[in-house]
Amino acid sequence: MSTLFLVRHAEPELTGVLLGRIDPPLSEMGAREAHERLANLKVEAVYSSPLRRALETAQTIEGAAIEVIEELAEIGLGEWDGLRWSAIERRDPDLARRKLADWFGVTPPGGEPWSAFEKRISRALDRIRQGRFPAAVVSHIGVNAALARLIAGIDPASFQQEYCQIERYDFDKSASHPGADSSPDGRATRE
Repeated sequence: MSTLFLVRHAEPELTGVLLGRIDPPLSEMGAREAHERLANLKVEAVYSSPLRRALETAQTIEGAAIEVIEELAEIGLGEWDGLRWSAIERRDPDLARRKLADWFGVTPPGGEPWSAFEKRISRALDRIRQGRFPAAVVSHIGVNAALARLIAGIDPASFQQEYCQIERYDFDKSASHPGADSSPDGRATRE
């Protein structure tokens, strides 16, 4: 069994909006929290999203080189990147209602469809599986929700993760996406 830690980035400087591909740095509190929670995480490899909030979080993990994987960037929300939900509801109440009813099936204007996003994350996981373990992925809630489904069959709609929270997954790294068929081979435990 191989251990993969999924880490959501620490608190960014910009909060209260849908970040998507917006690229703020960590807040002062986020930087402190990342150092406190992650400095002693023992891994052989660290894989990071290219977005600053994730990369700055990853840099607090000591003892392993960081490999930036472009495919680990958060889902692109197009015209919704950087907006508060209330602004989206005012702008297009019908689309906002449809999105809430089918979060993964409705794509914001100019955004990345969930199916394309999940294929991108699957490619990243294939690359990670070739690396050394234990390993950590430092990315975003959408990315980690997709990874949890691919690794352990967890429904992305039920996946929750706070800033700088660590999720631990033990799985057979040679199996091809055990969770994707909804019969999970992985064992998920929260650290």
